[in-house]
Amino acid sequence: MNGKTIGQRVVMCGALVAATAVCMTGTANAATTACFSQSYSDGAKIVPGTGGGHVTRAITLQKAHNTWDDWVWRGTKAQCARDGDPCPYSWDESESKTVSWSVGGGTSLGNASSPTGKWLNVVLPLTVGYQKTTTVSKTVSIGVTAKPGQTAQPVMIAVRRWTQGNWAGGWVRTNRGCQSGTTYEWNGNARFGNWSRNVFVEKKVGWAINGRI
Repeated sequence: MNGKTIGQRVVMCGALVAATAVCMTGTANAATTACFSQSYSDGAKIVPGTGGGHVTRAITLQKAHNTWDDWVWRGTKAQCARDGDPCPYSWDESESKTVSWSVGGGTSLGNASSPTGKWLNVVLPLTVGYQKTTTVSKTVSIGVTAKPGQTAQPVMIAVRRWTQGNWAGGWVRTNRGCQSGTTYEWNGNARFGNWSRNVFVEKKVGWAINGRI
């Protein structure tokens, strides 16, 4: 990228992405104004930051007060005879199950939307903190006594909570044209779009009696 110093400001022109000409004006540390071609911006009102000191962040706005149980493993179900004595059961083999921290949910680009939805691939990885995996395991002996007529089944449960937020920081389109397209200005506080995920909170292991833990 070639630059020409003008006082304390720098004018930089170069390729922001392959085959896309972009001209930026701002300080040497981080340009605050950019000229995006139509093919690069794709007409979006807000273009997420793609590096160079311009960072778009995933912001958590709300976590649901209540949690819900995701039954990730169910062992063999045992039936206690209706006309017999109570049935003691124990489960002492090891069992593990890999579960995602984030299941379901949705994503909206809001003002970063474009005809091709090209910016979705930029913002989705920003929620990577909610997309880890963890192993829910049971390695110690537990037991339960079922009453006559009841069923008993060993289970492992991932406790989850719905979480939602949006993204902050992006190039905001102005009404000013430029040589190769449209002028955008960087706003680190600009909010756009929304996302939601149900996130792993903790694990529970035990017995389900008549289908209820």
